[in-house]
Amino acid sequence: MINQEVSVDDSGRRAQILEAAFQVMAEHGFRGASIKRIAERAGLKSPALIYWYFKDKHALLEAIFQRMSPFLSTVAHADAKLDDPPEQVLPLIANSFVTVVSQPQTGSFMRIVLSEFARHPAVADFFAERGPLVVLKFLERYLTRQIELGRLRPHDPRAAARAFMGMLIVFGLGREIFQSVAAGFPPAGAYAEQVTRIFLNGLAASAID
Repeated sequence: MINQEVSVDDSGRRAQILEAAFQVMAEHGFRGASIKRIAERAGLKSPALIYWYFKDKHALLEAIFQRMSPFLSTVAHADAKLDDPPEQVLPLIANSFVTVVSQPQTGSFMRIVLSEFARHPAVADFFAERGPLVVLKFLERYLTRQIELGRLRPHDPRAAARAFMGMLIVFGLGREIFQSVAAGFPPAGAYAEQVTRIFLNGLAASAID
């Protein structure tokens, strides 16, 4: 019976399960998101069908990370723009990030995964290797190249990359978790613009050390 169900719509079934898992985890947390609940939300006849696509709940969580990463896709495409000016590239990164964290349900999911990281370091490592570290490594390469081109003054690209991402992460955490920190935050697009301007003003080639 399960094999027949798999063959009915294999191409869309995985996406269907992921959407259900995202909704259930956002509502009930990682521990409360049982395979049975996810199967019911996905409209599956048997919870066992999920295991044809994902070995366990952690595999589901990992797939959701990847699915929620249009921001990382922007970074991947930006890797071809190492010679483009920072006034063009950094706003792409900043706007993509604030757009993702401003989406509905992202806040609930952020709270879930942060608590999950504390209990399961392996999940945190997976997320870091496919999320923050990807972005930081790109920014380090990009800032190094911009120094070589004379567009930015000499500085430590590793520290600068973390400073830039730090300003963006504060926006996400402030909006959804530490709301007192977000008091007075401008809209997402305006915040991304301000962050980029502050960052570039500090590293402009003409800046005085």
